[in-house]
Amino acid sequence: MSSPLHPRPGDPRETLLRSAIAEFAERGEAGARTDAIARAAGVNKALLHYYFGTKQALYAAALDAILVGLKEYYLGILAGPGSAGSRILRYVRANFDRMASSRDYARVLGHEMMRARSGESASLPHMAQSYFGPLHARVCEILQEGIRSGEFRRLDPAQTALSLTGANVFYFIAAPVLAEMTDRDPREPDMLRLRRAAILDHAAALLFEDREAGRVLARLLLEAPPDLPPDLNEGTRPSRDTASQP
Repeated sequence: MSSPLHPRPGDPRETLLRSAIAEFAERGEAGARTDAIARAAGVNKALLHYYFGTKQALYAAALDAILVGLKEYYLGILAGPGSAGSRILRYVRANFDRMASSRDYARVLGHEMMRARSGESASLPHMAQSYFGPLHARVCEILQEGIRSGEFRRLDPAQTALSLTGANVFYFIAAPVLAEMTDRDPREPDMLRLRRAAILDHAAALLFEDREAGRVLARLLLEAPPDLPPDLNEGTRPSRDTASQP
């Protein structure tokens, strides 16, 4: 099965979805133009309407494409080998790497969160029930597993899951403010390396009963190959140099 992350060569529907994601990331749903999407995809605008009907339906399909890919990606990491601590730290690392590497995906979701805050998101219930809810529940299950085994401190799993994800989300949402504060682009490779190392170190210090063992594991993960899908929308997979501790 293909997806916008792994398209079939020459598949016009998925080429349109990729072009739509880029346009919605730049302009949001209200400002996006279907003729620009069709032109970027190299197809006739009539084909866009054939596959998706309306711009609103195309936007919903683009959101689904992003969220299906993210859910499968993160759940795959959480179902991987190793202790609860290893899997949670890999999830934290992957969440950071995904936002750092796929700016269009993060921006589309950011636009939708803004719409949700103003009560304009028709997609919010579906997103919560089909994607964010199951992923949050799985993270909480693994946190409970780590608490039962004694690897993690006794924490509130629901609040801890929010903290682990929220630390990453805040960094990228607040990037314009951080740039003004530091006179540096938070997405520069050196800044991303520093933040990536800090996020993993903070997560380990928060979670592990044996804090030093957790921080050792976090440092090992900094040097390991990143858990990224083989095809990113912008083609900006971090290298071992940009993804590891300076």
